[in-house]
Amino acid sequence: MWLWFSKLGSPKWFYELSGKWLPWLAAGMSLLLIVGIIWALLFVPPDYQQGDTIRIMYVHVPFASISLAFFPLMAVAGTITLVWRMKLADMVAKTAAPLGAWFTALALASGSIWGSDIWGTWWIWDGRLTSMLLQFFLLVGVISLRSALEDADAAAKACALLSIVGCINVFVIKYSVDWWNTLHQPSGSFSLSDEAPNPPEVWVPLVIMIVAVYLFFVVSLILSTRNEILERERRSQWVQELIGAN
Repeated sequence: MWLWFSKLGSPKWFYELSGKWLPWLAAGMSLLLIVGIIWALLFVPPDYQQGDTIRIMYVHVPFASISLAFFPLMAVAGTITLVWRMKLADMVAKTAAPLGAWFTALALASGSIWGSDIWGTWWIWDGRLTSMLLQFFLLVGVISLRSALEDADAAAKACALLSIVGCINVFVIKYSVDWWNTLHQPSGSFSLSDEAPNPPEVWVPLVIMIVAVYLFFVVSLILSTRNEILERERRSQWVQELIGAN
């Protein structure tokens, strides 16, 4: 196990292995995105209250869901960086922050579009919306902190600590609708239970879109990490050989 763990921390090993994964992950992502988007736009019946506005759910829910994964991912990568000094872990943490900011921004934007119809306003200081906006600013803060510090090791440690602290806000986002009386619907409002069943033509495309967006995140993270590896390891022999072979 420790041998595998040490290999996983090797930028060269990750670069070579991820190159084999990428075509399969990209193919699965593309297929699921096409199926999910077509199903959501053309075959999902209008909601009895929201009408066709419900189709925004198939974009907003996947982006909102995946946006909660970034700070835990960065915290784990940051912890590995602090404890075991693995270069690859810091590379993942660095590339995850801007991706997290983009995904969070898309979740906020799609939520505002949805809210403009069902709430009658583009923005309200709802508990979940406010805590999600705070997450966006925290992610921008991580990006800015790394850019502001010239010492790479100091930047990695500072960003790791901020990422660990930022995980607290993930719990606030998750449970904000339970802690405060807000307009945002509770997490369990979309149910597959017998008490409030949603027909398969409604929840199946949502599941497909969630998986597709998660694959999109994985592909984006791998591509960004591979670029970061080439940038940091550009003077190493294996990168020089790779460039020469191409």
